[in-house]
Amino acid sequence: MSIAEVHFLDRFSPEVLFFLSVALMVLCIEIGFRIGNRGVGRSAKAQHSQVRAIMGAALGLTAFMLAFTFATAQSHFEVRVQGMLEETRLANDAFMQADLMPEPYRSDARATLRRYMGGRLSMAEASHDDDLQRVLALLDEAEAMQDELWELGVAHAREGRAEDTLGLSRGQFLHSIVGLMDIQTARLEAAISNRIPSVIWYTLYLTGSLSMLIMGYQASLVGRRSPLATVTLAVAFSSVLMLITDLDRPIMRFFEIDNQVVVDLVERMDRKLQSEP
Repeated sequence: MSIAEVHFLDRFSPEVLFFLSVALMVLCIEIGFRIGNRGVGRSAKAQHSQVRAIMGAALGLTAFMLAFTFATAQSHFEVRVQGMLEETRLANDAFMQADLMPEPYRSDARATLRRYMGGRLSMAEASHDDDLQRVLALLDEAEAMQDELWELGVAHAREGRAEDTLGLSRGQFLHSIVGLMDIQTARLEAAISNRIPSVIWYTLYLTGSLSMLIMGYQASLVGRRSPLATVTLAVAFSSVLMLITDLDRPIMRFFEIDNQVVVDLVERMDRKLQSEP
């Protein structure tokens, strides 16, 4: 598995993006202040209230863009969480349904499912270590195990009666495996393919830069500026941007999905496998 196109923001770490954003915002404020001090500000003092109104509108638009972008990234994060829960449920169903399969299908299916969920835990650890290549390798292994489980289910379904001893349809195991495949596709779509479009990032940085430019210009009209206020606003804006970019990335640094349900399932699988002769 490979990523067809790397998002342009993924080339920078969240910390580098933070400092670059702070520098850009402070620079825009400084440029606006200097433009005002070069005579444009003195000739436009009568327009002080108009500039203030424009500054308020620009800041409001920037805040709206931040809220919209954060909500989009948050929705992608929620899809990942729901996908993990649904995948765990389907894996648990398939593991229990494998009990009704004859040997050697039962042992092979349950052992493969245990390796599959163990790979999910390894993937979470790799995500925490910011190792994208390892995650892609684990995804390839997961796809291979899904194919193996499908082949086991098909081979079992082709044997014997249409119904198993306890009345469980042979097709239900295959249904769970298909569900695992679908969930992985949905999670990959949310984490890798369904990213915030670049045009939204460009617009967000443009509105932010223009807002800071107007703020600097407004400061020149009143004849003074506050370095503390300038840096504080730039840091606050850049901090939110850093969180949004991290939330939208396939490998997150500041956000972590609680995979305790996966840990619990793996432990139950181990106990079940160890209790059998």
